[in-house]
Amino acid sequence: MTMSARTSTPCNLGGIMDRFFVVTNEIKDPNLEMTGQITAFLREHGREVIPVHSWEERIGGLSPLDPDRDCLLVLGGDGTVLDAAARLREIQIPILGINMGTLGYLAEIERRNWREALEKVLQGDYDISTRMMLEGHKVFADGREDPRKEYALNDIVVSRSGSLRVLNITLLVNGQMITRVSADGVIAATPTGSTAYNLSAGGPIIEPSSHMIVVTPICSHSMNARSIVLSSKDRITLRVEQAQHSSDIEAEANFDGARKMLLCQGDRIEIRRASRETRLIRISRQSFLHTLHKKMYQVEGL
Repeated sequence: MTMSARTSTPCNLGGIMDRFFVVTNEIKDPNLEMTGQITAFLREHGREVIPVHSWEERIGGLSPLDPDRDCLLVLGGDGTVLDAAARLREIQIPILGINMGTLGYLAEIERRNWREALEKVLQGDYDISTRMMLEGHKVFADGREDPRKEYALNDIVVSRSGSLRVLNITLLVNGQMITRVSADGVIAATPTGSTAYNLSAGGPIIEPSSHMIVVTPICSHSMNARSIVLSSKDRITLRVEQAQHSSDIEAEANFDGARKMLLCQGDRIEIRRASRETRLIRISRQSFLHTLHKKMYQVEGL
């Protein structure tokens, strides 16, 4: 087995993958042309390939899954990888993303390089990077808890829904009130998500292997509102308060921009580090900082 070195993120060395579950964002690959090429390539190399059309039917029904020999191959963009991470949090098989979109932090393999990347995976020349996730659930104003829990690899965002009115949101950490902000919303992001919405909102970039949670206001009305970087052991509460000049609160909590919970006045979202992590297959020998520079300045052409 070829061993590859990393300088930015502690990883586990990879093994030989025998079975590939392939999920395709058909908006990115409408004729499934690339999906067909990749499927044929893997089968030519003696690997089992299982197209994923229904998560529950095609993956959840298969047992046992071997996290050392099974791989989820995602053809799409970062959004498709985020969806896979949330759905597969209990299964823990590693994910390899092939970028069919524009900027890909999580789907690190560019479509023109897929063959070279898969050859390395088949040889065991890759690492697995583990990334922390967030878990969130809603508590109603009267204290009742919503039994549904949602998960996010990037972020949980409490923001306006429908109305353009500013939200008043109270931030509590471990039950202690920290601040109350008037803003368009508040982001709670993982280190992985720090380069997503958090970065656009002026939040800090955090090295992805760090165990931290960053809380960043969105378009705050206060000049003193700043991001707060917390330990991953902290319990975070975002509570929707009474809006000025209105009792009609329209807010929602979004999980990786894909799943949401509606919030009313007094409702709150309780956030903590999830017990499960996401395992990402990494091929590139470039450091996180090198990749960051490449992605951040790709649009500008620098």
